[in-house]
Amino acid sequence: MGNEHAISLRDIKIGAYTSLLSVCQDGYSLSGVPVPGFDTSEVIARVNECQPLTSADGSFESEILTTVFNIGLKRGEAEPLWITPNSIRHRRYIPLEKSKKEVLVTQLSPDEYTLHRQFAGLSSKDEKNILNFVNKYGLLKRHSVHNLVFKKRDTGQQVHLGESLLWWQEEISDLATCLELWDMVSSDDKELKDIVLWHRDGIALKLDNSYIHLVSRTNMNLLSRWHKGDLKGPALYYLSLELDKRLLNTLTPRMLALRNCEVYFFPDTLLSAIWLMFLLEISGRTRLLPCVICGEYFHTQDPRARFCSARCRMRNYRSAQKLKGRKKVKGGKKI
Repeated sequence: MGNEHAISLRDIKIGAYTSLLSVCQDGYSLSGVPVPGFDTSEVIARVNECQPLTSADGSFESEILTTVFNIGLKRGEAEPLWITPNSIRHRRYIPLEKSKKEVLVTQLSPDEYTLHRQFAGLSSKDEKNILNFVNKYGLLKRHSVHNLVFKKRDTGQQVHLGESLLWWQEEISDLATCLELWDMVSSDDKELKDIVLWHRDGIALKLDNSYIHLVSRTNMNLLSRWHKGDLKGPALYYLSLELDKRLLNTLTPRMLALRNCEVYFFPDTLLSAIWLMFLLEISGRTRLLPCVICGEYFHTQDPRARFCSARCRMRNYRSAQKLKGRKKVKGGKKI
């Protein structure tokens, strides 16, 4: 069947503000319970009272139960930690703002283009760095169950449900693994041959010391898509499966009446915005390069760009001047 009616990703207008609407004005803290002042059994009872979480059938409710509760409680040998809002007060991004006589849409900022790189970079950071990310962008998912209001017994202060730190760390690790694979593909890394393994019964990927059977006897027909020993094709296919899984039912089209009724697609949660930014990089919609000075990724359409900011450009200039001065001294010339 032809795809003459398909819409190119380059033709889709992407907005980010709806996924960044809820950031706690009073910041976030690490807590031993999902809601400070309540034990876990009380929290689950309250959530079940307002929105029952009983099954593991892949439904909306069971997803929340899995990500918020089960993952946070599955390690019995250590006390789990939770990222909890300090209040119910939230600051909001302004989706529409006036500039002179034009009505402009808050679109992706330079920071948001690299959202997935920032998130994956937390894999080598500690809890403090994760908390800094949360304080800037908010929680990963803002489902209705998060909007339950809990009142602290001692102070009467109102707070919302938090998210499991362990779950955050697992999501960070998953994206970091995919980004590492993508970097190997895009840079023709020779180590890719140790990741994509062709064998008699199909293709397997070795990721984080575990094997993923990408092609086996059940879907052997996929082998005809690549020549024997191809490494990039299977790797990109695996990334496409991960992106499909992460972005399923997470983008919402919206018509912006104040911008000539243009249609934008908005990610519904911060987590979907993060994976969407990864999709945009793989598709070539964005071009991210590492700064030669600080190593941070930045968005640019100029392949010759080397610095993420004027500050790093000046640091490079000063370093070059110092090196030039040392060479003159070494050569016996007066400066």
